[in-house]
Amino acid sequence: MTEKAGLRWLDGRGWIALAGTGDDSVRAHVLSIAAADGGVAYVALRDAAYPEQLMLDMDDLGAPAGYLVNVHTEQPDTVVKQLSEASIVVIGDLADAETLSAALDGAAETGMRAAFEHGAVVLAEGAGAAALGAWITAADGELIPALGWLENALILPGIVTAGQSPAARQALEARQIGLAVGVGAGSALALGPDGELEAWGSGQVTIVFGMHSAN
Repeated sequence: MTEKAGLRWLDGRGWIALAGTGDDSVRAHVLSIAAADGGVAYVALRDAAYPEQLMLDMDDLGAPAGYLVNVHTEQPDTVVKQLSEASIVVIGDLADAETLSAALDGAAETGMRAAFEHGAVVLAEGAGAAALGAWITAADGELIPALGWLENALILPGIVTAGQSPAARQALEARQIGLAVGVGAGSALALGPDGELEAWGSGQVTIVFGMHSAN
């Protein structure tokens, strides 16, 4: 794990960008730092609309050639190969975080991790960002395990101040989680390979450790 300012995330040569929403300024930043070789892999789900508009928006920003990876309908080996070869992996706001986390668990995460370890940028927007935390809040309000790319964290996309979330406050007070990360609309928390910790876009990122917070 890489560690900076109390945050711990996966080791790898790439970047993890946790975006509150889809935003052109964040996407443009991703394109500016991604490796020139390799395409853009867009995660798709069987029971959700394909991220066609997301692909078009990325194309308008000058993204390299992209392709869809349906993590439900493709064979596991194909999913791993297609994701691991990408220079950018994009997880859009395709479904609720619980559904998305379950869909990514397995072959998709294996491929994403391989891409990230080799230097890819993993851009996760909305529920995609939440799924990369250690925990997500289920429909009944209970915390359930997520993919854990950001250790011991609950990621709250679209919320400017994490402390304003009742679920986050309760979990912090009960010591169920170590921190909560609020990522506002048009913003992203970016985690780099050499311990970089940056706020992209509008910069509305708040990290709450217990009862203490840092912007």
